[in-house]
Amino acid sequence: MVKTESESVSLQKSITVVIPSYRVKSHILGVIESIGPEVQKIIVVDDACPEMSGDHVSAISKDPRVEVIFHTSNLGVGGAVKTGYKRALEIGSDIIVKIDGDGQMDT
Repeated sequence: MVKTESESVSLQKSITVVIPSYRVKSHILGVIESIGPEVQKIIVVDDACPEMSGDHVSAISKDPRVEVIFHTSNLGVGGAVKTGYKRALEIGSDIIVKIDGDGQMDT
């Protein structure tokens, strides 16, 4: 069975990656660069990082998929993930994947 163009479009899913960011400044840009084109959005949540990793990403990353969210106080990895998931749902993501910002997970 051959799929029509409209059927193929309806099967496409919006994929968002959420990266909690706390003390990962030296690794996070490499993690972002390793994320493939099948991902439509990358949400970095700076969890009141003392290294200001969110500012680092905002200043250096040229990837148009990246959005940085800043916490004013540290909520821990769970709080950062929840913030990222909430934003991903707000923008209509179909699939949400959490990865670590320290480069220890395969992307």
